[in-house]
Amino acid sequence: MRIIGLLLVWCLSLNAQAVMVSDLYEMQVPVADQSAVSRAPAMQEALMLVLVKVAGEQGAAQHELLQQQLSNPEVFVKSFRYVRDEADASLQLKVSFAPNLIDDVLRQAQLPVWGKSRPLVLLWQAVEDNRQRLVLNQNEQQWRLQLERAMSERGIPLLWPALDMEDEIALPAGSLWGLFRADVRKASERYMADAQMAGRLAPAAGIGFAYRGFLLHRDEALELSAEGEDVLAVLRQIADQVAVFLAQRYAVRNQGETSGQMIMVSGVDNFRQYHELLAYLNSNNAIDQVHIRSVDTNNLILELDLAADWAQVWSVLALDRRLVATEQPQVYRWQP
Repeated sequence: MRIIGLLLVWCLSLNAQAVMVSDLYEMQVPVADQSAVSRAPAMQEALMLVLVKVAGEQGAAQHELLQQQLSNPEVFVKSFRYVRDEADASLQLKVSFAPNLIDDVLRQAQLPVWGKSRPLVLLWQAVEDNRQRLVLNQNEQQWRLQLERAMSERGIPLLWPALDMEDEIALPAGSLWGLFRADVRKASERYMADAQMAGRLAPAAGIGFAYRGFLLHRDEALELSAEGEDVLAVLRQIADQVAVFLAQRYAVRNQGETSGQMIMVSGVDNFRQYHELLAYLNSNNAIDQVHIRSVDTNNLILELDLAADWAQVWSVLALDRRLVATEQPQVYRWQP
């Protein structure tokens, strides 16, 4: 199973930044067969999971307005097809939903919309398997697919470490199992990911499996903890904790009010860059409209109609690293 339509490996890590999640409005769920009787509840489940993935919070599916929509999921469907699961070859229904309809119903419910641009999470993962402690990379198929499935369901893009000699020196297996934060931070520096996650998953007497770990994002840390009988269910709990933490910082809640923000953008040297800048700003779900107020050589004065507070909008824009803040207030440099 691919992670968010894109499995990022070490060769991309030196240029890592926020990832545009290509399958944010897609979901695949198991079905018994290809009959309409089996498809109907699967469509409902897929819609519920996509609403949660785009909103960034589990409570979205419990909202009264969204519960009403679940009774008629076909309204939101663009296409669907049947596929075989990569892990166990089970039959799956893969559904693609209309992004504008999903966003609109979330806004009507006054729920947040977490856009396609999402923080890239570098994952250092240890597991205990047959009494052996393993550190996972992208080649560990059995465990990797379950981790990717759980994170993909919440729209979290992952980056796996290379686990080459440099990694083994910076973060030995014992240090990862001990969840030593200083070592994790040091080993993560070469990857330039937006967040670093470290965890260990092991059998636990009487409860099945237990996960312990943490997520580091900028100057903040989130403790991760989950227990359960089923590995995938435990990993889904962890993915939910990570998604809620990140969505609180990057998902935009439209309160139905529009505010304006003036900015100057430098570094726009030709028409292609000018077009790219405007397309980029207009693609942000918290920017309703972009007005061009003046053009001076390669500097643009823009007025943005915002559906959220500018500080929150800027946190999302800064994540992409296409606009870079300068020393002057409200003056930014465009990175083609």
